[in-house]
Amino acid sequence: MKTMIEVDLPKGITKAEAEGAVKRAFDPNWVAEWWHTDDIIEQDNGAEDEPYSDLTEDEAREVLRLMIKEHDCEVGINWDVIDAWIEHVKGLRKESEYE
Repeated sequence: MKTMIEVDLPKGITKAEAEGAVKRAFDPNWVAEWWHTDDIIEQDNGAEDEPYSDLTEDEAREVLRLMIKEHDCEVGINWDVIDAWIEHVKGLRKESEYE
């Protein structure tokens, strides 16, 4: 069975990339875990040293981007990895504040 789905592709995503992602999402031979910027911000909300998240949506997106770009298949993606990337991105912000 075929169906047509109409979506607005995010900037930089090609039609071929989107079609490949959709095929993988429904192929039983593939498995994936999906993370959202809300997951990142909510995890930062639980940080012991900060009662609320001060991450921006762009910073949360950067955490997601780095998680994929620097992915270590021996470790995977878990809350400890996410915490480390949150701290990394916050460190970049602090560095830019001092420049």
